[in-house]
This record gives sequence, structure tokens and C-alpha cells, in this order.
Amino acid sequence: MGIWFRAPRLTESESVIWKKVANRTQSANRAVGGRLYLTETRLIFEPGHFDVLTGGRPWSTPLHAIHRIGSQDRDGSPFNGGLRNRLRLDLADGSVELFVINDLDVAIEVLERATASA
Repeated sequence: MGIWFRAPRLTESESVIWKKVANRTQSANRAVGGRLYLTETRLIFEPGHFDVLTGGRPWSTPLHAIHRIGSQDRDGSPFNGGLRNRLRLDLADGSVELFVINDLDVAIEVLERATASA
């Protein structure tokens, strides 16, 4: 897809309908740079090429598994994205995913619309 970002692996019935540069909180001490991709059925995070080399992992979830979309207030941690308010996804399995993303309110609206129709 490019020099910085990897392309997501899509099924034959999927296409990317929205994408945004983001950092995913991978652990308490690490945020991984990459890009979020929204398809008709999934939300996908692909780490950037450099982050893959340093242990960054891809992530995805079906849209129907996202139970709540909102924001997580900053917690002051400089290593996992906690210096900014983050996109918060509460998932069906009880886990939480956090992403640093510009235009947070717009991203929340886009994802709420997508999950409402999933």
C-alpha cells in the first residue's frame, strides 16, 4: 500500500470504506503506529512497516463485536498514548481497545454509524 503502511488483508466481499492514521495501545508500555481501516464487516488495525519490525501486531474485530464506542480520558502515560484522549472500543468479550487518532469526535461518529448498521 505504501512506504509507511501495510495494506489490510481483505476477504473477497470486503472493501475499505474509511481509513485513518492511528496509534493502537498494545500494552501498558507501548503504542504502535499504523492505520485503522473500516470495511463493511470489520475494523482492522495494521501497524506500520517499522512497527512490525519492532513487535507491532495487527488487530481486527467484526463490527458486531463492538458494543460501545467512545473516548478514554488521558491518563498521563507517555508510552501508551495516554497523553491524549483516545478512541475507546468496548468489545463483546469484555476487552477494551484504545487508539490515538486525530479528529476523535469524527471517528466516533463514523464508527457509530458503521456499527449501527452491522
